[in-house]
Amino acid sequence: MAGTQNSDVKMANQSWRKKPRKFAPKSRLGCKTCKIRRIKCDLAQPSCLKCQSTGRTCDGYGDIIDAPPAFRAEMEHSHHYNGHRNVRHPTSVGLPARCDDESDSLIVRSPGNLMILPVTEPTQAEAMGFFEYVSTKNLNEYHPCDSWRKTLMFFSQTVPPVRYAAIALALLHRNHMDRDAKHGSYQPQSLKDRLRHDAPLLHYNRAIQLLVNQDIGDDTHATAITLLVCYLFTCFDHLAGNYAQAMKHLRGGIELSRNIYQSMSRKNHVNDGTNHSGVQGLMYQATRQMRRLDMQAVMFLVDWTPVDSEDNLFSRLSIPDTPFQSIEQAADHLQALVTQVMRLRNTEQELSPEGNMPPLPSPCKGVILGQLEAWSKLFENMLEKDNYHHGASSESLALISLLRLQCTVACILVKSHGPDKEMGYDSFLPQFRQCVALAREIAKAHERYSGSVNSTFTPEIGILPVLYIIGVKCRDPVVRRETLDILRRKPMQEAVWDSTSTARVVERVIEIEERGSQEGGTIQRMEQIPVCKRIEAMSWVRSTAQMDIEYTFCMQQGIHLESLPI
Repeated sequence: MAGTQNSDVKMANQSWRKKPRKFAPKSRLGCKTCKIRRIKCDLAQPSCLKCQSTGRTCDGYGDIIDAPPAFRAEMEHSHHYNGHRNVRHPTSVGLPARCDDESDSLIVRSPGNLMILPVTEPTQAEAMGFFEYVSTKNLNEYHPCDSWRKTLMFFSQTVPPVRYAAIALALLHRNHMDRDAKHGSYQPQSLKDRLRHDAPLLHYNRAIQLLVNQDIGDDTHATAITLLVCYLFTCFDHLAGNYAQAMKHLRGGIELSRNIYQSMSRKNHVNDGTNHSGVQGLMYQATRQMRRLDMQAVMFLVDWTPVDSEDNLFSRLSIPDTPFQSIEQAADHLQALVTQVMRLRNTEQELSPEGNMPPLPSPCKGVILGQLEAWSKLFENMLEKDNYHHGASSESLALISLLRLQCTVACILVKSHGPDKEMGYDSFLPQFRQCVALAREIAKAHERYSGSVNSTFTPEIGILPVLYIIGVKCRDPVVRRETLDILRRKPMQEAVWDSTSTARVVERVIEIEERGSQEGGTIQRMEQIPVCKRIEAMSWVRSTAQMDIEYTFCMQQGIHLESLPI
């Protein structure tokens, strides 16, 4: 009896196995992190509660759904290790905007008889996935363009030198983000174990070897590929801290593109990217990207003279009489004006105590200021005409804030240019406060798109030089500390500028000026800092563990040298 009863109980307990299992329909609306972990997502916005409760970063609900199947499988494989995520796929880290300069036909109508290169190593597949979903979006943080990203991916898949240059950049970029991430979550331990520490440099050298030995009958095709590799090498060496080598690559690419751009200008194709496809489209896009970096180099090199300021091809200084046709066009004109402002400032040796700059030709201070004011009016007219403020995305509003910020600071630098320049900055306190508010909006855009703990890198110049100028030239204690707060919010790198070093220099300037002006007390107003205690010129060089700074005081002779620990 006992045996029969136990048998009946056992059969009853297992009766559920005979019933067909009911499967619920699969949801395609969950966040990417929950999909990779194969758990149900609660669909909370902006990040799901499942990820927050386990300490993970929610990767959002977008990009991976639209990824090609091969890359989607590869990215899911690299994500899923030990319960942690590996590679995030953020949307554009910064300020996406409409791109009007190139059609997508370049990807379809490619130059030559090309084929998709096979992936021979798992590390290459992982690096290419990271390059597509992270690096390409970071490289154009302030001037994003979908067609340029597609161009980078297409040629990295079809041309060996570009492939190895892209892999080198992706590996270095991932190491950079993994180093600053709290848990090292961008690179799984399995990849760390099999990846050599010099893997980025090995791929970098392989790209050089293939580029030198490339056998391409069409010289135009070879030139286009060389331009693209120069761009990727410039980004690589900026990120690696090899700034001198990065500028060599940049200058080489600029010289290579000079004749190309002049030829395109004579054919009136400079501003009409939709007419370009194939090799011509690639050269147009690569030239545009390189020349933008060339124009922005004056933000950190005192004796740098952009080719565009000589040839006047990229964006003429003359402001049109009609409103700008796009934000991209307005940004190009403003960049040319900012370049002239920085050359005007560098001519007076404000950035380098011992800098040797030739006299600035026309346009002079009055002309530059007039053009900045004209730019501001045309820009605001464009925004009002196209009704940008109503229904505009947060990304577009952030880009508008960036352009206003750069224009306002440029006007301050020009207006304060003169014999009483240091004391003259005190009269621009309202403008400095406005700039801090704009910078905070842009910094929040960074946090929304890249997370609050992860570092970002872009070869483009955005807000860091502006925050530095505000921090050292506005002596108001409240504005200065708000600037430091923005710099300390998260690690950022823009070309040679990084937020950590910038914040350290601003802190040291505050210590020197406020300590020497109010012994035993606290500075309450900027007028309490006399002119003889104000730092006039500052420059620095960063090494691995310290920063060597040079500075001078107003109305005093001599250069002061210090070394600051980082």
